[in-house]
Amino acid sequence: MKRFFVLFLFIGNVVAQDVISNETVEKQVNSQVVAVESPTVQVVAAKSPTEFITTDPEINELKKQYDLLKLQNAILSTQNVIESEQHQKELMKLHNEKDTLTLQNELLAEKNLKKLAQLTAEKEKLLLENELETAKRQQFVSNLEAMKTRLELESQIYEYEKKRMLIGLEKEHEQLAMQNSIVAEKNKHEELKIQLEATMLNFEMTKLEYERNKRTLKLEELSEKISEREQTEMWEDQVNKPIEYLKNPFVDGYLVVSDRKIALEEVIFSGTAEYITERINYFNNKNTEYPIFIIIDRCYGGSVMEGSKILEAMQNSQAPVYVVVKSLAASMAAIITSLAERSFAYPNAIIVHHQMMSFMFGNRTQIEEELEIGKEWTKRIMSPVAKKMGITMDEFVEKMYASSSSGNWREFGDNAIKIKWVDTIIKDIRDVSFNRRPTDMENNEDDIFIFAKEEKVDSQGNHYVELPRLTPLDVYYLYNPYNYFR
Repeated sequence: MKRFFVLFLFIGNVVAQDVISNETVEKQVNSQVVAVESPTVQVVAAKSPTEFITTDPEINELKKQYDLLKLQNAILSTQNVIESEQHQKELMKLHNEKDTLTLQNELLAEKNLKKLAQLTAEKEKLLLENELETAKRQQFVSNLEAMKTRLELESQIYEYEKKRMLIGLEKEHEQLAMQNSIVAEKNKHEELKIQLEATMLNFEMTKLEYERNKRTLKLEELSEKISEREQTEMWEDQVNKPIEYLKNPFVDGYLVVSDRKIALEEVIFSGTAEYITERINYFNNKNTEYPIFIIIDRCYGGSVMEGSKILEAMQNSQAPVYVVVKSLAASMAAIITSLAERSFAYPNAIIVHHQMMSFMFGNRTQIEEELEIGKEWTKRIMSPVAKKMGITMDEFVEKMYASSSSGNWREFGDNAIKIKWVDTIIKDIRDVSFNRRPTDMENNEDDIFIFAKEEKVDSQGNHYVELPRLTPLDVYYLYNPYNYFR
């Protein structure tokens, strides 16, 4: 393929730069172009730019820019050919840019044509709107003229109506004056009526206040009666006399127990001695003449160390400490009963003495040591009971196993007095410390009969109730032909 070199000869000094003024471009374009033809050079004649000049300055400007870009591309092509074939890619890039600019110019031209068409349409729209506005103004003027005529007629009618109205108003004024006089009289009548009603209302309010005060007085009387009744009930629910304290509380077979009493129940364990001792000290601080009662309902014994502390507190008390057994005093509780300064028991109360029980672990030496401690406690605690009975400790143990193979020597109170386990058998205990009415059983959460409310059915369909477990040495004695109680 032949190579073509295009050479442009310009008159004057032409500098190939990126920016060239429009005036220089026009001179260069209008200048004479010389083309030399050779095997590698082809003569190209440049067309005059005036052939494309239009009346639109914007299009002319774009054309000039287009010619300018075309001229710059030609110059760059010539320089690339002269410098080296290595710039061929750049030349192609410039050609592409030239084509892009050409398309952009054409697109811009189309946009301008579209914009021109829009402006033309807008111009026609404005002309139509102006014509419409002119027609509206003409219509408005016609309406104003018609309105003016109508207003003139209405004004004449208004003047006529006004004259007629003035005549009517004069008549109405006279009527109103008369009516005002009547209303004034009526108002005076109403004021007098209101004053009368106010007087009646005040009377009713005074009457209501009187009734209210009367009811209040009646309620206060009722409240006083209720309060008096409650105070009376409270008075009746109490024993309103001083508690009787006797130095010798045993009178004609009855034991009189005051509020100087301490309960010893269930098992003696850690803290029981402190509980008993604190109360012994309290009653001694109040009075040292009247006795203190340790009441045992059911006590199964317990800690030897705690029991010994209780015995020491009883023996060291300035006021006498008496023990009273109602149902059962076993083991350590039996020791406390037997060694008391004075003891009392119901004839059916049970007192149980037996050897001390302990658990030993370890080797032979350790067990022997524990055994010696047990023997020492027996000597200190149980020997005084045997001494009081008038027998030795060995004889006391023999009698235990003679009474029962288990070694538990049980005696009722009326027999226990014969062997000096208890000092006095009593017919009854009169507790004068109960100075308030006891709580009814139906209000007591610890109702002992609550078990009977839970009825069950066995596998054969028979109804029954389970009886609570009895305490030691107690038995059930009840009529049960249908095996209902189990």
